[in-house]
Amino acid sequence: MEPGGVPGSFFVMTKSEKMLSPDTAAHKPARMEHHFLFMRKFFRHGVRISSIWPSSRSMSRACISRVNWNTARVVVELGAGTGAITREILRRVQPHTFFLTIERDADFVSVLQDQFTQSKNFRILHGDVSDLVAILREHNIPESGVDGFISGLGTPSLPENVKTSMFAAVRHYLNPTSYFSNITEVPWYFQRYYRGIFKNVSFQLVPINVPPGGIYHCREPL
Repeated sequence: MEPGGVPGSFFVMTKSEKMLSPDTAAHKPARMEHHFLFMRKFFRHGVRISSIWPSSRSMSRACISRVNWNTARVVVELGAGTGAITREILRRVQPHTFFLTIERDADFVSVLQDQFTQSKNFRILHGDVSDLVAILREHNIPESGVDGFISGLGTPSLPENVKTSMFAAVRHYLNPTSYFSNITEVPWYFQRYYRGIFKNVSFQLVPINVPPGGIYHCREPL
């Protein structure tokens, strides 16, 4: 059976795109409301929320830049927030790709469900990355079958047990030629951290973001 348990192709359109382009002025008030929700969550939960503000388009595009969209069969987003990166993935995802986005915060999940229409090849899941192995098994993802983990999490600041469980799943499910890509708002600072988990780590600076930050692109888990 194909990933996700359902065969077939798809085309996903955001709910706003069904009527107008998602970047039109008519949708800016809703988008700003999502931004302020993100900021409130940051002040409530601190560094477990990766940033004070959702990722810019430049940051979102950089985060997914290592995915080979022509061949990717499975892409998994960890910590979707209010959907900035999700939106860019949906603009590029191909009919043969199963896309799963995971978010633990119920308010963020509601925002995602309001914005995006799910399909048999696109799922929004209210879940925790500490359960990532079970989640991938439930969706019939084969080992070494994920062609890109896209993470919007403040990974170094997560509890140790959560990180241990998440990276155990990444080791088992990441395609050997694919990347675990994680945003950061502290450029270069966590390179040593990621190099203790992956053999191949590179950093991509993204200055056009609030605040400026970048992406750790990681391959070959140790």
